[in-house]
Amino acid sequence: MRKSTLARCFQYEIFPRRATRFPLSWDDIFSRSAPLFVEVGFGNGAFLIHWAREHPEGNFVGIEISLESLERAQRHIFQEGLRNIRVIHEDARFALREFFADNSIRHLMMNFPDPWPKERHRERRALSSHFVHILGAVLERDGRFELVTDQEWYAQQALELFQGFPYLAVERVENNPLRPVQTKYEKKWRRTGRDIFRVIARKVQPTTVKRIIEGGTMPHILIPDRPITVQHIHSLENLQKEVPNHFFIVKESFASPDGKKFLLLIITRDYDYQQKFYITVVARQNGWIVKLESTTQPYRTPAVKMAVQEIGRRLLA
Repeated sequence: MRKSTLARCFQYEIFPRRATRFPLSWDDIFSRSAPLFVEVGFGNGAFLIHWAREHPEGNFVGIEISLESLERAQRHIFQEGLRNIRVIHEDARFALREFFADNSIRHLMMNFPDPWPKERHRERRALSSHFVHILGAVLERDGRFELVTDQEWYAQQALELFQGFPYLAVERVENNPLRPVQTKYEKKWRRTGRDIFRVIARKVQPTTVKRIIEGGTMPHILIPDRPITVQHIHSLENLQKEVPNHFFIVKESFASPDGKKFLLLIITRDYDYQQKFYITVVARQNGWIVKLESTTQPYRTPAVKMAVQEIGRRLLA
């Protein structure tokens, strides 16, 4: 495949880390105003593509954590010539909460998520009380969430979970529902007589959710003219701080040969969302500046800002 064609294949991915405003403006991204449809975990993209082809009046967003799936799906989207699809490489729980405004999604689809059946893996399951709260916020009034699975116990647990929230209405688990669009696995399983289960939850009351990406400029700390040495920087390794729901730790440090630039590898956690990035300490004409290193582009969350501020405070002491 030619390089120019390859570049066009990958035109469908959007990069929220480059955005300056959250939640994202989907009207601007698609250059039109249209109902918003979202698939979480789209795999090879076959369902998402079919769904978008059947509803050209909608804007479609796919969220996927697998880079391989992301690349494969974009090739298929390009081959189909569809313009109403965009894809994101991100954890779906974080993406739904941070990138979509309240009352913005018409239909949200989750096809055959990994059920993580072992009890010790419960926290890895996509469905949780927090996820349902996010659904209640981002779905339109009468918007719906559709879960399809081949595990009856998982569908039953989803039903019981939804029934605990007043802003969602759910009736029963459907066995082998007729669906106009099916995944390739669903088609295969139906041919072999394997049962499919569906749960649909509909939004009936408004609610909202707390978001963690903060606006404003990139955080930085100015340090007046004073010596900062390799020893000062190395002493920051393993520096950590934790407040309720937010945490950071300095994992490693690196120095330029001339001692005028340092890098600190940082890991942060905000609620259940983890980021890894660099903070740089750079010499200036009249001192130093502590700031985020631009190439890693973390989201500006409370833990990220706390890391910059605490490192600056330690170097100012």
